[in-house]
Amino acid sequence: MQKLTESGMDTQLSPREKAIITFIATRPGSKSGDIATKLNIPNPTVKRILTDLVEKDLIEKHGIGPGTNYTIK
Repeated sequence: MQKLTESGMDTQLSPREKAIITFIATRPGSKSGDIATKLNIPNPTVKRILTDLVEKDLIEKHGIGPGTNYTIK
């Protein structure tokens, strides 16, 4: 979160995006299903947000298909 604050990105992120980033920061290698379950956010929404965060270069995507997991950049 400190990196986001320094870059000014934290003001541009939604509460759900911040929650997902925080979740991934504390649990590297998280999968979209785990994030959806633990944060009580619908899985399609989590997948859309993860795609956006990867495009914004805030998180990294590892793998493809069901084995895909995410870590902080």
